[in-house]
Amino acid sequence: MMFNLTYDQILNLILEKSNISKEELESKINDKLKELSDLVSREGAAHIIANELNVKLSQEAKEGLKIKDLMPGMRLINLNAKVLNIYETREFQKQDRKGRLKAMSIGDETGIIRLVIWDDNIINKASELKENDIIKVKGAYCKENNSFKELHMGSNTHLDINPEGISIGEVSFKREMQKKKISELNENDNAEIMGTIIQIFEPKTYEVCPLCNKRTPYQNEKYVCDEHGIIEPKLVPLINFYVDDGSSNIRVVAFREQAEKIMNKSIDVIKTIKTDSSKFEELKNNIVGKQFSLKGRATSNMFNNIEFIANEVEEINKVEMESIT
Repeated sequence: MMFNLTYDQILNLILEKSNISKEELESKINDKLKELSDLVSREGAAHIIANELNVKLSQEAKEGLKIKDLMPGMRLINLNAKVLNIYETREFQKQDRKGRLKAMSIGDETGIIRLVIWDDNIINKASELKENDIIKVKGAYCKENNSFKELHMGSNTHLDINPEGISIGEVSFKREMQKKKISELNENDNAEIMGTIIQIFEPKTYEVCPLCNKRTPYQNEKYVCDEHGIIEPKLVPLINFYVDDGSSNIRVVAFREQAEKIMNKSIDVIKTIKTDSSKFEELKNNIVGKQFSLKGRATSNMFNNIEFIANEVEEINKVEMESIT
């Protein structure tokens, strides 16, 4: 079954389900591309090799799946989760089709995901749900919406509410994003990219309201928040840098705690770096060459170039970096 899997996802599934090494697998894929005179894509060649190795690329009806395991294109998913937020049932009309849909946010120990229900019978049953209920989803499928994973339930799916013997630990409130190469990013994509910092620019700071975190203008020798009036502002950092993942490079902007993570410095130290060029050179030398996982949103700047706003950053090691290249 040809799912909408990326090349990296196909490789990972083959490696998980066979004894072949990554080097041998990629060699087989390259040989298949040459054999077929490049008449198929690299993903297509990987599908063919999977078939030759008797590897089933779907993870259909697999028990024990966690939200982090879900990939767009997977079907017949069985999953246990906790209900976090329930949204109103909506009616829709699309061409000749009319019906209802119900959405909710669910989570487990590995992340959160949006669940969308299209089947009337399941929508009626879901009307009994309350926040913090445990659900068992059977036969669902996963798709991508604006670079976020979503879980969908249509006909031939089942929903069990508070099944016996099933519990969910502390929910991780990280929403699963699609991993993308920098060259694949489009404007407004929410995605996770991984790469090496190849250039970094001097950090900046700006003032915000300590109560609402909104940027605060300096007016008449005072800092004034529209909501909270005259305040003593809090100073927060931002940093601009370039990341390269082998497919391309992109300018990244990180604010607040994420900027501090990139620089591995507190705001008090960052203030001194702004006024001391030697300290910035030392910082630059310590950061350039490090690898990071960056989750956030691709946006278009005033020059119509795509840049990336990082909302979550995490340093990764060389082994983790090589696993995605």
